[in-house]
Amino acid sequence: MKFIHAADIHLGAEPDKGKPWSKTRKKEIYHTFQRLIQEANEKDVDFLLLSGDIFHKPPTIQDMRDLDYMLGKLHSAKTVMIAGNHDYIAEQSPFQLYQFNSDTYVLADRHMEHLYFEEERTCIYGFSYWCQEIKKDCCRDIGPADIDAIHILLAHGGDARHMPMDFERLKWSGFDYIALGHIHKPQIIFDDLMAYPGSLEPLDSTETGRHGYLYGEITEEKQIVTFVPFARRCYHQADIIIYDTMSEKEIYDTIRTELIRMGEEDIFQVYLTGYIDPKIQLDFSDIYDEFMITSIDTGQLIFGDYEELLEANKDNLIGIVMNKLQDQPRALSYAMKALLSTID
Repeated sequence: MKFIHAADIHLGAEPDKGKPWSKTRKKEIYHTFQRLIQEANEKDVDFLLLSGDIFHKPPTIQDMRDLDYMLGKLHSAKTVMIAGNHDYIAEQSPFQLYQFNSDTYVLADRHMEHLYFEEERTCIYGFSYWCQEIKKDCCRDIGPADIDAIHILLAHGGDARHMPMDFERLKWSGFDYIALGHIHKPQIIFDDLMAYPGSLEPLDSTETGRHGYLYGEITEEKQIVTFVPFARRCYHQADIIIYDTMSEKEIYDTIRTELIRMGEEDIFQVYLTGYIDPKIQLDFSDIYDEFMITSIDTGQLIFGDYEELLEANKDNLIGIVMNKLQDQPRALSYAMKALLSTID
């Protein structure tokens, strides 16, 4: 049996709202989900497993129609999903009432339920959120039914306000695979057994690194679950060292070179550290126009000549710190800011 496990799609979300690229990112979330459906067809998987927060907020009927249309493009895979804390199923929710034309199944109850698929000899379990927060461990005493099958659990949560989980206890619960959602960074809890795929597309600057989905194969001979990078863009923290010998133009070119090296189509938080000639007045407007940058932090730059400052303070604490941290520019910047702020 082959499957794709994804979660936290957040259809309808608009990352970095207010930024010039936010509308583009909103569309890219839909496009990446459509690419995921194509990927499921190319890999000829049996199931597309969606572990909650398919939508960024409780869906409308039109949202459900759009989802149904997209999932209808799957050639053979069945889709099984649960609702998470963002798209929770309240009373009379379209998520619960909608009748799918595609081969899609929603485990919509607030209590654990399961579906058995005879052809794939697979039993899939799960339940959906009925409110925004669930503060109890609803998975604490669950286990698979007495059926000769592959047993997969879909669950959404993992923090104090959203269904806390005892991972070690779940490990021994008897499920062949536990498909988690809610945590937006990919995380393998136990190899080939329990994992978060993370958000399919990163949604803000805290979600750095690669994002994608999990691909799994379970047979009598093997069980392998692998993370597959798939997102259109990544968020990066770019730490760039500036020296007091640099001209203004050289500083801009240094930033450009580093962002291109990291991936010029990605999204950045830029942190400048080191020393800068106090006569330079930086203007980042062209840099902001060229790249997707959420912020440029100059708070750790020290304005002044490094050698002159070292010579003037060679016999005191400032000089000692400068010598000790000369190969650690970020730590040096923090330390010098603190030391210089104490001098009248």
